[in-house]
Amino acid sequence: MLYYLYMRLPIGVKQLLWDVDIKTIDVEKHQSFLITRLAEKGGLKEIQWLRKTYGDTCIARRVAVSKNVSKKTKNFWKTLI
Repeated sequence: MLYYLYMRLPIGVKQLLWDVDIKTIDVEKHQSFLITRLAEKGGLKEIQWLRKTYGDTCIARRVAVSKNVSKKTKNFWKTLI
């Protein structure tokens, strides 16, 4: 199971999660939200964290069905798996 404190999220994540209380983020419970937000808006460090935390297959599946992700991002993740 994935249990991380909010402090273990990448440094740049705080700016990407401006609309939520970062202290309440649960990496497992908010998996879909984190994947779609960071895959769409994140930089290299955030993408590396996503891949390490969830794996490419899980990320690609979440991104493929999300309405909050651009076609560009969907195509990127599609090429990785």
